[in-house]
Parts: sequence; C-alpha cells; structure tokens
Amino acid sequence: MKIQTKIRAVVASFALITVLFSSVSAEAISPRAAAPVKEKLLWSQNFSGKAGSRVDSKVWSYDIGNGMGWGNLEQEYYTNKSSNISMDGKGRLVIKAIKLNSDDPKDQYITYWCGDCVYSSAKIVTRDKLGFKYGSISARIQNPEGVGMWPAFWMLGVPRNSCDGWPSCGEIDIVEARGSQPYHSVSTLHGPNYSGGSGLTHYYFSGNDPLTAGFHVYRVDWLPNSIKFYVDDNLVGGETKSSISPNDWVFNAEFYLIMNLATGGNFDGGALDDTIQKAEMKIDWIKYSTFKGKGTLVKH
Repeated sequence: MKIQTKIRAVVASFALITVLFSSVSAEAISPRAAAPVKEKLLWSQNFSGKAGSRVDSKVWSYDIGNGMGWGNLEQEYYTNKSSNISMDGKGRLVIKAIKLNSDDPKDQYITYWCGDCVYSSAKIVTRDKLGFKYGSISARIQNPEGVGMWPAFWMLGVPRNSCDGWPSCGEIDIVEARGSQPYHSVSTLHGPNYSGGSGLTHYYFSGNDPLTAGFHVYRVDWLPNSIKFYVDDNLVGGETKSSISPNDWVFNAEFYLIMNLATGGNFDGGALDDTIQKAEMKIDWIKYSTFKGKGTLVKH
C-alpha cells in the first residue's frame, strides 16, 4: 500500500510539472494579443452657431454656379446666400433647395443666365483648406424629401503627379440619395474605368422608415488598399485594391470633403417634382478620427 501511495504521489507531481511547463511554453510561443488601438479624434464640425450663421471660412469654400456645368444635367444654381445654406440655431447646418421665381427680382439674374435652373441651392468644399488621408469619416444627416432631390456627402481626390482630375484622382461617395427612392442610400467609388454609371456602387435599404424621416449616421472607414461604407453602423459594402483589379486603386492619397444638395440630373434619371417649393438637407455634425491607427488631417 505504501509503495502504491508513493507511486501515485510521483505521478501527480509529474502531471503538475507537465501542466506548468505547458502553460509557460504556450505563453512563450503565443504572446498575448496586442491591446486594441485607441483611436483619436482628428477633426470635427458642430454647427452650434446662431440662426443664419455661415460655415467656417477657414474650413469651407462655396462652389457657385450652374449645376448643368457639373456634367450631370443638374437643374440647380449654387449660391453662397444664407437663405440657401446656414445654421438653424438648433445645432444643425441646413442646405436648402429653393424654387426659383423668374418674376422675383432677386432670382432674375439666375433665371436669366441659367435657363434650365429650377432651384437655387448650395455646395461647400474643403478644397485647398483641409485634406484627409485614411481614417474614419462620418456625418449625421437627414435627407430631404422630394422626387429629384439629390443630397450628397462625398470626397474628391486632390490632383497629383499620378492624376490630373476626375475620375483619375478618384471619388469617394460616402452617401448619395435619390429623392424618388427615400428608403435607399448609395455609396460609390469612382476611378479610371469605373466612373459615372460604371462606378462601384453599394446600396443600403432602411427598412420600414424612409431615410428622410430622421437623422442617420453615414460613415466610411478608409485604410490603405481598403474602403468600407456604413449606415448607422450597418455595413453597406466596400472594395479593396484586389477586388477592383485590374483597374487602378487611386485612393491611397489625399482627398477633400464636399457637401451639397443638387436637384434633377442624371442620378435620379432626370426626375424632378418642380412643385416642391423648398427642400432641406440637415447636417448635425461631421467627425474625422483615426481608424486602426491610420488617419492624417492635412491643413493647407
């Protein structure tokens, strides 16, 4: 009996030593996973000014002119008037498409020079002021109601040695919406050989409630050789350098931001309900942060 007891003790000790050695060896071979990268907010816009306040001129410029000239047969004239774009005093920036009246003296200069324009509206850009390269970019937006309304939150590539404009420098459409399809939003990449109607497009369906009924967060997570789009944290879709091959990936470079409300045009098949007197695109905030440690804010 004493011999058996000693044997059991030796076996137990050996087993304990084996477990301890295995544990130490496993930790030595497989070190602990690295802690998650703590992301950093690089830039944000909160539109908390008084009603009628302008956007920050250090960040934004206005594109002014006839939307027909942008190549999409749009039927708006972009202005820098506070009636078309200003803060509402409730923490939001509002871009308004307003029906033009050829009998109104304040609209006559637009209707004279732009015979096809049906609405005045606004378009702002960070071009030559702020640039963005990689990271996570999001905005909380309520889309306008009305057939032919075309809100957009998007980006264009900065011209560089390898490109000289659109589409060779790239376009990232974080969100666009067709007024005739209030339950859908669109996120698209454009580049050489995949632009315009051939863009790489991903669709989001909102379910029971139209996107025009409230605010939603539209986001792009952008890394070298990878882009993914989200609505309210729901993955919409994305592309990688390999997924678009053999076409060129033109998104590993600086881009600038654009926000606008177009009317009519090719995007919605030329549809436009011109009985609409006013439509509003509301922007609550815009945020730019690192994503997986990547993200650079370029100040010009």
